[in-house]
Amino acid sequence: MKLLRTFSRCLPVALAILILPSLHAADYYVDFEKGNNEKDGLSPATAWKHAPGDTAATGLPAAARLAPGDTVIFKGGVSYFGSLTLNVSGAPEKPITYDGNTAGKFGTGRAILDGGAVITGWKPVPSADEVKGNPKWKQIFFADIGIDVTSNTKHDKVVVHRQQPPDVQAPWQRVMLSDGDKKILPIAQHPKPKDDFFPDLPRDFFKSPTKLELNKDANTTVLTDTERFTSSDANYFDGTMVGIHAGNNHVYFADIKSYNPDTKQITFPLHKGEIYGTTTYALYNSPRYIENPGEWTIKALGDGKSRVYILPLRLEGGQPANVAYPVQATGISIEGGTSHLRVQGFFIQRFSGGGGGINVKRGSGRSKDIAIVNNEIRFLAGHAGVGLSHVDDALVEKNMIRHCPGWTSGIFINRVTGFKIQDNFLDKNSGSGIRFYEGMNGSVSRNVVLDHYGMHSSGMNLYEGCTDVVVEENFIENVITMNRNAERIVIRNNVVDAKEQSVVTFSIWQSGQTRGKDVKDIQFLNNTFVNNSTSQNWANGLFGQVGRGVSVPSGLVVRGNIMDRPYGKLDGVFENNIYFREADAKYMGEGCQVVPVTDMKTLFMDPEKRDFRRRPGGPLPDTGAKLAPPAWLNASASASAK
Repeated sequence: MKLLRTFSRCLPVALAILILPSLHAADYYVDFEKGNNEKDGLSPATAWKHAPGDTAATGLPAAARLAPGDTVIFKGGVSYFGSLTLNVSGAPEKPITYDGNTAGKFGTGRAILDGGAVITGWKPVPSADEVKGNPKWKQIFFADIGIDVTSNTKHDKVVVHRQQPPDVQAPWQRVMLSDGDKKILPIAQHPKPKDDFFPDLPRDFFKSPTKLELNKDANTTVLTDTERFTSSDANYFDGTMVGIHAGNNHVYFADIKSYNPDTKQITFPLHKGEIYGTTTYALYNSPRYIENPGEWTIKALGDGKSRVYILPLRLEGGQPANVAYPVQATGISIEGGTSHLRVQGFFIQRFSGGGGGINVKRGSGRSKDIAIVNNEIRFLAGHAGVGLSHVDDALVEKNMIRHCPGWTSGIFINRVTGFKIQDNFLDKNSGSGIRFYEGMNGSVSRNVVLDHYGMHSSGMNLYEGCTDVVVEENFIENVITMNRNAERIVIRNNVVDAKEQSVVTFSIWQSGQTRGKDVKDIQFLNNTFVNNSTSQNWANGLFGQVGRGVSVPSGLVVRGNIMDRPYGKLDGVFENNIYFREADAKYMGEGCQVVPVTDMKTLFMDPEKRDFRRRPGGPLPDTGAKLAPPAWLNASASASAK
């Protein structure tokens, strides 16, 4: 008999049960729609409403003590509105499992963990003046929500696009809107980005030839644009925010404090970092910039509320349909020091301002044996879709993580030893796809990383002391970057497709001091790196940083790869590589050849369909990756919780 392990002051029978020892692992059931926290939770018919670990839980689940081998099963197809904080440990071979109906026997499809709320009470805008004279004012609606973004605009700071904590980041990063299960809705900005999921790319910004003016005495920054700042109204930019491209290739946001029509200048708080010789900028969050369906802005009202304006994608019953925003910060937060825990099978969406979808926190002790498997995560802004810090023995497998804005990484690994990151699908997150800081003794294999082109983002980062890591059989768009100390890394049988978005496909940097600067014993074996942009004269397939006193990587082996030319500060063994352009003599080792990029079809099976396996009969037939194009390239990801 499975016995409930709980202390309960409300049910004497529960106390009686506790007198007897439990001999078997228990399955507990959670049904947010029809469950009852006063039931025992041991069957679908007696399911709880809340799960252990939810601060909103009452009764038995609030008092429950899970033991090794226990499983908490959430009903499939049911939305569980809330957030979980897990501080329970199983035992070796007996993990505690939180399960989103993977067996398919309790409900239909995945259980849904939802941190959002659908906005109601929409009203038509009463006049053009309400939305800064917007000519589409008759199509715009407004509603008030229970989040106050006053602190996000009135802090007198210039904040970087990846700013934490949430109370000072740009307001559209703290509060994001989504249209049901369709898409993230874009903040109104000027000029419009080419892809409205990425509002912070300088290539889409205005450019002024005038350098920013930093006035330290007045604690202000002045931006001049005589071509575009043409309004005679000194209040024209009230409530508007500006984003500037500045030092170390970041975008910084600030609230515009004043506008001088005579000098064609806007003033905002002092930027304390490096600036560039010309000014690249965009304007945000003014209702006058609402032009396309789905665009929105947010205005602080104080007293715990803000007002949202939107040009809806569609109406139902005269109201904007199914527009939601996050009210919870993190989907599942796992406390540091937790061990032998498995989270599987969930559909997680609409969280913001915290750790993201599933996050293992740093604590007083290291966590051990954590498995995050087969979850679908989307529409959240925070640390990462899946984040692990200070963990020994971690598995992140078969997860789908997509459409997460606000500089949210797909998978974030920080000080983790003994890991497997495998068979995950990451699509269009605003931070890097897979981001490592000191990942040791692990593997990254068979992952698909698509469309991660946000500001200062990459397909994959290997940073700050990654050691003894194998990266193989991954299909990655954009670029892979390695920085600071890295030792004994094998990069094998991967396809990296820059899609003309980056001038390099793999870069080795040595900036910063964390964990030292040595880069040693790195092997590139049978990879295919393609489609880097050649718009810059230093464009290349493999880059070694030059200048700033950096040292040359030691023990470098580059063998059997297909790529654009190597470039920069690189020494090592270069053999049997195919380069798309002429390379320096030191890179033309034994068997290396140049095949112009115009000959792509002679090298690959079907480059137009991104099948970069070798076509029979070409030069050096054993060179390059033997990796079939992933099915995700030709079939869109599921957009619903199935």
